[in-house]
Amino acid sequence: MTDSTQAPTRDHATNSPVPATMRSAFHERYGAPEDVVSVRTVPTPKPAPGEVLVRVRAASVNALDWHYVTGLPMFARPSLGLRRPKRQVPGADASGEVVALGEGVTRHAIGDPVFSEVDGGGFAEYVIAPEDWWQPLPQGVSHEQATTLGVAAETALQGLRDWGNLHEGQRVLIAGASGGVGSFAVRLAKLLGASHVTAVCSTRNVDAALAGGADRVVDYTREDVRDLGDRFDVFFDNAGTMSLRECRKLLVKGGTYVSITAPKTKWVKPMPRMLSVPLHFALTSESAPAFKVASRSATDQSWLAAQIAAGRLEPLIEQRWSLEDAPEVLRRQGEFHAQGKSLVIP
Repeated sequence: MTDSTQAPTRDHATNSPVPATMRSAFHERYGAPEDVVSVRTVPTPKPAPGEVLVRVRAASVNALDWHYVTGLPMFARPSLGLRRPKRQVPGADASGEVVALGEGVTRHAIGDPVFSEVDGGGFAEYVIAPEDWWQPLPQGVSHEQATTLGVAAETALQGLRDWGNLHEGQRVLIAGASGGVGSFAVRLAKLLGASHVTAVCSTRNVDAALAGGADRVVDYTREDVRDLGDRFDVFFDNAGTMSLRECRKLLVKGGTYVSITAPKTKWVKPMPRMLSVPLHFALTSESAPAFKVASRSATDQSWLAAQIAAGRLEPLIEQRWSLEDAPEVLRRQGEFHAQGKSLVIP
């Protein structure tokens, strides 16, 4: 611990003063990432009481970042920002070293390696968040691995464990088994005790799904999971391309359908599907929780990091990008064809 009444002024990772300015991705309006996002020099934030300033070593790219940049779909604007984006610096996950402490901070010391899900700001050289958001980086876990354990990993974990009530010995179907959420869902389903995991993805992602622990992979460009005649205890739907009637037919009696996403349009989709899921299952023996968004959980992030440290979990990292590439990586994220997690390295 350190005496937080003395504001440190040095970046201990580089043994130089924390600079007055930093490089950061930034956008002031909504639009296509390549049109509205630029990398510029901005003032380095200073931690307020209870906050911690971290030198970012790796940041994770999420679909959430694309939504905040584009402001789509329109029905989400109340949470994204009605006229202007609430988050003007993308990056919801970050990992790095503590370089400055706000007054009253006692949980962290200068130089501590930490990681967290943050309210934007990860695509920058420095980022600020409340002290209780930052988790210690366990020995044996890299910054690159840790920064994947926010939005996507929490969505997969909470979706399977909490919303799907997955328990040992169950059979799990994961549609959309690539990208950040899907690749974690495959791995975590096995960690949580699933006896058999069937993953649905495109041809280019088949090998990655098998490497992640899937017992069977259905290449949807060549076969249809609906033709297999199989039934599952938990259907983790990270694609949303089948009708709800077809989804229910893939469940055993008493099974659970977990809806994570659905095809999107500029205005209202996927809202109609989000609203109809619990209604469709209301009078059936199967169940489906209402659409949820994963919550930031220090407990879950610490548990996930512990699995990596113990060698039981290995995030799938597809690409590493420089900070200057932020507009391009966000554009590609919006294509929703990622194989795993992409990172921004400031």
